[in-house]
Amino acid sequence: MSASGRSPPARGLALPTVLAVLALVGLAALVTWRNLSTTEWLFNAEADLLRTQHSAEAALPLAVQDILGAATDAQGNTNPRHTPGNEAQTHAFFPSTLSERDTLRQRLGAQACVSGICAPDGAPSRSVSAWQAMAPSAWPVGTADTPYGANTAWYWVEVLVDATPLHPSAPFVYRITVLARGVLPGTAVVLQALWSAPANPVPGNVSGGTWHSWQLLAD
Repeated sequence: MSASGRSPPARGLALPTVLAVLALVGLAALVTWRNLSTTEWLFNAEADLLRTQHSAEAALPLAVQDILGAATDAQGNTNPRHTPGNEAQTHAFFPSTLSERDTLRQRLGAQACVSGICAPDGAPSRSVSAWQAMAPSAWPVGTADTPYGANTAWYWVEVLVDATPLHPSAPFVYRITVLARGVLPGTAVVLQALWSAPANPVPGNVSGGTWHSWQLLAD
């Protein structure tokens, strides 16, 4: 104790205290930044998923338009997707009769689908990962028809025999499956719908027909 009877002032405590406060402030700022970054990522992921779903929905009428395509175009050129051709040909096509569907099944052989056209024998619907693995057998959606550009959306059309057709001239019901991928890694939507054609379909007129179901698939 000094001669004056007072304790000497404590030295060396101010700097550690300031450093501790600064460390706490820095930690709080880091936590806040991390929370904001996580929130931003979640918002971006949700927005990407929503846009991807819209992309899948936009492909449904394109698939219907494909189903309703004419056998020949305005210039008289044959559309192979609607013409079985002769026995020597092997391309996939949309059948218009049960016998043509049998021809399609023979051409598909062990392949589930070719060029987005499938003729399963009562096969159950696949999971998201299974459809993604089948992307090489799908039909790509045009660049101008998707918000993300090329190689972001594809579809398959399963030609199923309708057990109770509304019209004898329309013996099929079509299960349309659309795969759409977003910008962020891992963003994918698989949309599936069941559609049947009208009695007298008009090529290119997608407003006709009947939608029976609509669902988003999941693994």
